[in-house]
Amino acid sequence: MIKRGEFQRNFLHKLQVLTLCFHIGSNVFPYEILQLAPNIEKLVVCDGSFKEIFCFDSLNVDEAGLLLQLKVLCLDSLPELVSIGLENSWIQPLLGNLETLEVIGCSSLKDLVPSTVSFSNLTYLQVERCNNLRHLFASSTARSLGQLKRMEIKRCDSIEEIVSKEGDESHENEIIFPQLNCLKLEELRKLRSFYKGSLLSFPSLEELSVIYCEWMETLCPGTLKADKLVQVQLEESSDAIKLENDLNSTMREAFREKVCFQLF
Repeated sequence: MIKRGEFQRNFLHKLQVLTLCFHIGSNVFPYEILQLAPNIEKLVVCDGSFKEIFCFDSLNVDEAGLLLQLKVLCLDSLPELVSIGLENSWIQPLLGNLETLEVIGCSSLKDLVPSTVSFSNLTYLQVERCNNLRHLFASSTARSLGQLKRMEIKRCDSIEEIVSKEGDESHENEIIFPQLNCLKLEELRKLRSFYKGSLLSFPSLEELSVIYCEWMETLCPGTLKADKLVQVQLEESSDAIKLENDLNSTMREAFREKVCFQLF
């Protein structure tokens, strides 16, 4: 009824939260509804079979002014999703307001966002059960996450690193997450490191858990700074380990003990 225009034009203008759930097999995203609800602050999309979310290349849709108030975007159980479409030029204005991004159960997604995407106000990021991701984002995107406070990455079977170096990037370039105070890495079976460069800094980090990440010896092979961190959770059923040395040394020692235990 909404898509057929059976309501007044401004009927949904006061709507702030919109949840769109589809039957599996629904392969066309209803962009028209977004036009009718220009002031939504939270958008939840789940259970569809479309391959792209924000792509108007083949559609006669006026994208001007869409989603400019959006602060929370949740994508859940979209098994055919290949691209979120955050790199499209019309959507760049909304990225400046986005505070929360949750991507769950999107098993065909190979890239969370391309390296051209930046987030100036993102404070919470959750990625879970996205089993085609090899990395989360490029270093250029990571450097835009100055407001990020909480990051949770869980049960992504193929992910090998969180931040990937770009081709022409110097080995000495530093990655800093200035506001991040909570980092959870759980059940990432192929994760080797957070960042393979030589400088990684978490000046505000107070809570860190690295659980069921069997191949991860350290967050960064080079210099790792986390001055506020006093303990790290490395086992789900055990107490957190107090940092008597630096974080890299503590994680490496725990990794070696785990390997030795498995061998014997």
